[in-house]
Amino acid sequence: MELSLPEMIQIYRRRAGMNQGTLGAAAFDTSFESGRTKIKNLELGRQKPTLRDLENMARVLKLPLSALAAYTADGIRGQAAASSAGLTISERTTQRFPGLDAYLEMLNKAVFLEDEELIAYISEKLSRLFPASAPNDARISEAAS
Repeated sequence: MELSLPEMIQIYRRRAGMNQGTLGAAAFDTSFESGRTKIKNLELGRQKPTLRDLENMARVLKLPLSALAAYTADGIRGQAAASSAGLTISERTTQRFPGLDAYLEMLNKAVFLEDEELIAYISEKLSRLFPASAPNDARISEAAS
């Protein structure tokens, strides 16, 4: 599974418990709204960060620069794992549980990063998508169909 720099910025930001505005304002010494706009554009891939941008974000996120700079070269870190398909779910199941596909995509990325804290967080979010009244085995069989 390949992870892009925009995806990594979002993952590291969320893992730090920061919203876009807070990260942007702190990293770029600007207003909350201007910072949010810049981070949003970086996370959507609309804007490419400079080395200075990466240094600033890494500082605020308390990461080594290499955590972000590794994604800026020709290749993307994790090429060896690119052939791994990860967890897939049928379209019928994702239609039954709105939001499931987005959480599963994030979970696959968290597993790739071996980020246990992020895996636990996403797993908790996933558990809220399924009806609490159904017994566990019924929920599992429904999700598998």
